[in-house]
Amino acid sequence: MVDDAFISVRNLTVGYGSTEVQKQLNFDINKNDIFFVIGGSGCGKTTLLKSMVGLLTPLKGEVLYQGKNFYEADEPAQVAMLKDWGITFQTGALFSSMSLGENVALPLQLYTDLSERQIAEAVAYKLALVGLAGFEKFYPAELSGGMHKRAGLARALALDPQLLFFDEPSAGLDPISSMRLDQLIVQICQALDSTVIIVSHELPSILSIGTRCVFLDNQTNTMLDCGDPRELKIHSNQPRVRQFLNRTEKSEIS
Repeated sequence: MVDDAFISVRNLTVGYGSTEVQKQLNFDINKNDIFFVIGGSGCGKTTLLKSMVGLLTPLKGEVLYQGKNFYEADEPAQVAMLKDWGITFQTGALFSSMSLGENVALPLQLYTDLSERQIAEAVAYKLALVGLAGFEKFYPAELSGGMHKRAGLARALALDPQLLFFDEPSAGLDPISSMRLDQLIVQICQALDSTVIIVSHELPSILSIGTRCVFLDNQTNTMLDCGDPRELKIHSNQPRVRQFLNRTEKSEIS
């Protein structure tokens, strides 16, 4: 474990009620990592993500952000931490009755003292950053799937977060759109000096842009390995990790 890790997960057990979905998780995420949470369907990837972003209280253990435990912090400290996080969901989760400009502006209106002109400038910049310059007046129903994802990312970037969380960002995208989204994530990470956590089982994304990953197992309900996915693909001492990272497109994810 790294003492100066940006995020530290310690003895973490997550789940619902008395049901433990994943237990005894221990790993670190470093500043500027593009860190993947990987594993087969139903292993608890999204459950872990929810516990990391304040949506689901862990059953045991802790998640430390630069040494601070979100769940033990008082409300003002929690709000300050949340402002530093950007979260995107599988569908983009845009408000359908609001234009893209209004969607991206919402966090700025709620959590900053910026003038309307400053907000409009920030919205234009964030939309341009994700390749949607000039789309302020468009509504979600007018967008393609890939544009939905990028618009959701623009809103997640509204407050210039240090941390970006993605839940299956490539879900529903064709390979070309998925590759472009991967490239965009890397560009955003570099441009904004952000750290990225991504839930995914998409091998092309994991192996092309991931700096590190943790593998969650759906049989033992705990993590089996953590490290650079390209190294784990060859050198992991866990057969299930190697099988996952070397599977073919048609093979079953178990």
